[in-house]
Amino acid sequence: MAASAFAGELTLLKRTVFVTPQKYLRYWKNPKAAEPVYNTNSWYPKIKFDVLGPIEAGSKLYVEIDRAGGGPWLKINMQTPVLENDVWETIRPESISSDDEEKLASVETGVFNFRIKLKNALAGTDTVLFSGKFKVNQLTLDQNIPENKGKKEFMVDYDWHLPIGYVWINPEADEEVPYLSTQVCLKGAVEQDKTEAYLFFNGKQISKDPMTTYSTKEVLTSGADEPHHRYSILQFNFSNVRGFNRSSSASDYSQNFFLDKNPGSYEIKIMRGNALARSIGFTVGRDGAIVDNGIAKTARLGGVRMIFPAKISGSLDGAYNAAAWQTDALWSNPLSGFSIQ
Repeated sequence: MAASAFAGELTLLKRTVFVTPQKYLRYWKNPKAAEPVYNTNSWYPKIKFDVLGPIEAGSKLYVEIDRAGGGPWLKINMQTPVLENDVWETIRPESISSDDEEKLASVETGVFNFRIKLKNALAGTDTVLFSGKFKVNQLTLDQNIPENKGKKEFMVDYDWHLPIGYVWINPEADEEVPYLSTQVCLKGAVEQDKTEAYLFFNGKQISKDPMTTYSTKEVLTSGADEPHHRYSILQFNFSNVRGFNRSSSASDYSQNFFLDKNPGSYEIKIMRGNALARSIGFTVGRDGAIVDNGIAKTARLGGVRMIFPAKISGSLDGAYNAAAWQTDALWSNPLSGFSIQ
């Protein structure tokens, strides 16, 4: 269970805010137009995020999005459960018809301001939980394919995410003997590559084996899902590397490596296609805890994850803006104290 930033207050987990473009094959200049513009791709923003309760009865989550050129565009009503304190939930839009979405879709590119808000009719409050900006780029499709002639494609730009790594002691499976986890963002056709994570302690590899289980948490794509413009959020769980042992059971953990018994310098290396793709350095103090650099706390990230620079290596990410994180990190909420060596 992740802890709320402030007990008794709703916490939006900023790292879980994701926006992707839903593609439509025609464009309505306005929802009341008699006919759409055919042979013209358009897009509609799909947004989701995680929260930790409480959410009280009478509450309503919604998202406001402005047009890139300024002025209001969309108000998206989100599913809003009643939640008790520290109960986790993924929040998605309320269902509307694809016809209604299509008539609201856009052909704009540029920077879009958005706000995630919580309204409580009983309390008479309307609070901004998070505000940010997302960037939509336009792509040219392969013009050798007849149905692509003259058409453009749209993508939400996540280049800012590529050098951001998360490291934490993960209580999800076992709160008493939690394992080490890390999460990174890779660009391109990751599913085609063998991807593994290795852990080093004071410069020495802990095990010749990866010691991890691996899962894809999110795949963020353009409307056409072109591999070169696909971002994957990958999580690696070091099942044999534990933070501490507070269990009273007779389980045998003799084959596990414990961070609290081994203070010092650590490095996680992510291999992709047998080449180094990311490296993340962190320190474990004498108290057995990962030394907090304060970046996640200052950013009010929410939850237990810490943010560390993930050094990018190799060429498998393809073309990207290496400086995007400086202005665009966490939806244009730059990270204080974050730097890439």
